[in-house]
Amino acid sequence: MRWNRKYLLFLPGILVATGAWAQENMLFGYGQPKGRITSTEINEASGLIGSAENAGFFWTHNDSGDAARIFLIDDSARLRATYYLQGIVARDWEDIAMVKRSERNYLLVGDIGDNKNRYPFVYVHLFEEPTGNGATKRIDTIPKENITTFVMKYEDGPRDAESLFFDPVDDYLYVIGKRELQAGIYRTILPEIPTDTLILKRVGTIPHTFVTSADIRADGTEILMKNLLGVFYWNRKRTESVPQALKRPAVILPYRPEPQGEAIAFSRDGKGYYTLGESALGLNAILYFYQRR
Repeated sequence: MRWNRKYLLFLPGILVATGAWAQENMLFGYGQPKGRITSTEINEASGLIGSAENAGFFWTHNDSGDAARIFLIDDSARLRATYYLQGIVARDWEDIAMVKRSERNYLLVGDIGDNKNRYPFVYVHLFEEPTGNGATKRIDTIPKENITTFVMKYEDGPRDAESLFFDPVDDYLYVIGKRELQAGIYRTILPEIPTDTLILKRVGTIPHTFVTSADIRADGTEILMKNLLGVFYWNRKRTESVPQALKRPAVILPYRPEPQGEAIAFSRDGKGYYTLGESALGLNAILYFYQRR
């Protein structure tokens, strides 16, 4: 999502709809800057996920208009590796997630942005997580034959979304709608071998809007979402599905508003969460860490 002054007109409504004026819960501390994005290649960071294969590192990608590539950054926001997805078109990439299958870690990139609700299909690309070399700035390619693309459509028609995550407990892919005042929760199974178009079924709503990113903890016990002004948290009970957990009111967590905060992710060790925004309004994007108290 690109910065646009018209969003300022929606801020009061977003504050009311998200409860961003509610008192913050101090389960996590306030955001501490870890580093700023200095690479000119990362100019619209739109997704973020902690790396499983590269401890202490993160994967991110740009929003629409960029090549089909992902970036490996360290916890100081320095670019360490770039991987291009061969044969893939990046129409409007919005979020990135992690999947574990047969003891291997895979990344999921969601081409799910649709500002005008005009695309009949959206796409999710799955591929094994690369093992980067933190000592050198690497550029590499993920071959087309190593990428699985899932074609999806919503059961209730096209819509804009910027958030997805894969639940390691129930093995569903979840996509969260963006522009509705009550954001829709959609899900689908990801088969081992893609065949027909997958249907994203609506399984609930949350009383929040303009959701720009989401993540689930590696063990499936906690869920995070954010919009431009707030961070929302759910502690999932052992017997709950994701839709059941999201029926409860979210806990409002500390958040340092960014020029255009697009991305959020748990640390792999669960000791906190990170946020990353786009380089907007002439300001650098900063990687913030919110430590669990």
